[in-house]
Amino acid sequence: MFKALACDYDGTLASNNRIGAEALAALSRAREAGLRLVLVTGRTFFELLRVCDRLDLFDAVVAENGGVLYFPGPGLLRDQAPPPSPRLLAELDRRGIAFQVGRVIVGVARTDEEAVQEVLAATGVNLELIYNRAALMLVPPGISKGAGVRQMISDLGLSFHDVLALGDAENDIDLFEVCGWAGCPENAVPALVDRADWRFPGEDGVGIAEAIVGPILDGRLPIARSPRHQIALGWAVETSEPVGIPARGVNVLIQGDRLSGKSWLAGGLIERLRGQRYAICVIDPEGDFHVLARLPGVSRMEILEEASMERALAYFERDPAACVVADLSTLLHTKKVRVIGMGLSLIRRLRHRLGLPHWVVLDEAHYSLHREGVADEAIGLEDKGLCLVTYKPRWLSASVLKAMDVFLLSRTTVPEELAFLRSYLGGSFASGGGAIAVLPQLPRGEFLLIQAEGTNGRTAITFALSPRETPHVRHQAKYADSPLPPERRFFFCRPDGEVVATAGSLNEFRRAVAAVEDRVLAHHAGRGDFSRWLLNVFNDYDLGGYLRKIERRWSRGEISNLRQAIERLIAARYGADR
Repeated sequence: MFKALACDYDGTLASNNRIGAEALAALSRAREAGLRLVLVTGRTFFELLRVCDRLDLFDAVVAENGGVLYFPGPGLLRDQAPPPSPRLLAELDRRGIAFQVGRVIVGVARTDEEAVQEVLAATGVNLELIYNRAALMLVPPGISKGAGVRQMISDLGLSFHDVLALGDAENDIDLFEVCGWAGCPENAVPALVDRADWRFPGEDGVGIAEAIVGPILDGRLPIARSPRHQIALGWAVETSEPVGIPARGVNVLIQGDRLSGKSWLAGGLIERLRGQRYAICVIDPEGDFHVLARLPGVSRMEILEEASMERALAYFERDPAACVVADLSTLLHTKKVRVIGMGLSLIRRLRHRLGLPHWVVLDEAHYSLHREGVADEAIGLEDKGLCLVTYKPRWLSASVLKAMDVFLLSRTTVPEELAFLRSYLGGSFASGGGAIAVLPQLPRGEFLLIQAEGTNGRTAITFALSPRETPHVRHQAKYADSPLPPERRFFFCRPDGEVVATAGSLNEFRRAVAAVEDRVLAHHAGRGDFSRWLLNVFNDYDLGGYLRKIERRWSRGEISNLRQAIERLIAARYGADR
């Protein structure tokens, strides 16, 4: 999952000023595995050149506590602040305070802190004092390891979520803050240990070397168990405690009846991931997620063929925090499955190369990930970060279901799906009073979360979703009675063109749907007339998109009662009365 290591020098990679043989070998292994390496140090650049003769191992160097950036490959050196004040250096020298001058910072002994404070006051020079174990650094305002590493991450085209920081001292706290993950040797200062995701056995270069060639490169770090990396969803219904799921290292299944709120939940999850700057690709077969394009930084692309899917995925080459909604709603069903398979295969290669996108959300997953659907090797189930949305989990292949770590369940009333969930989840969830028993009665806006918890097996909790950024547009009931001009009315016709009813408002439309002949409904639904009218007349893209889905499902024989489906949809959307 990591694409780069940002490593402190002294006390982390280096022991007694030098990077030992074990650490050098570990860094070489990391490079061979495709990781980018960034060396981060408080040492002055000149001093670093003296003690480290293998800067060529690193893609980038952040020296002088972030004050100097260096790219060993092209030999590019860039100062992030002006050189130290000659007046300051002269006063330090006059008072007999030993110092080391760099291109940007000045280093002194920590025991000289009081005298240095007096020098700064006497000269009027504005510098910050940064502790680094026994050393004290005089650093220009705004310069820090964190700022330097943040710039390097951007220059290398990486997402900070994919960078693992390794450090041991006080000045590494700022480094940890700008990287997605953090680890330290067991002899790190207490403040750093408290901030780290992992504490590795051993000390200095030997301990970190063993961590790199061991759990880091072998993928054995407990990614999903880090308490810092959680996506908040809402609050528990019974206790009001916050409820969340791991932000990385898991696959998620969102399941529920049609119109039960599962797409609403999926949209909320996407909003929260985007808010934390994760890269997300939403594969949207039915056009349910176009509303997300209202958010800054979200790009929606209509997918017409394989080439347009490739263009949509190219966003991740340019932006490590991209959120792309790939809308496949205009494609025929058979072509959708083919394009989805191709897209998942491209995403898997992109992830292995760039680590992006961090999350893939696939709506209507049962259509493409069934037993005869997209092959497992194209999906990349073991890569994690896959969120599937479906109302037919029993259609999913056994291998796909087995790869799911977190279940987010909305109201489910279909007997076959309830029976499947009881059988699949088993245990206490399937018993008479178990968690699955609450699904048919779940009110809209409440969901059941089932996930693994440490060594205690799976746990279940009912929660309410916190408010979304992109709410559905719910009009007042009186809006459904607002009269339309004659040219915007809906004309119900038989297949031969004979007009049998007209609708001059939304409520008139609902009454006509309930009364006209079956062949009239079939005529308009087969042509997509209902959804087209709602889109063009009411400009309600959410309702129109849902109705378009109903028309297509009815055409495929998946919906038997078209009248009821249309009535339920409009009632849930507008709350209007006939």
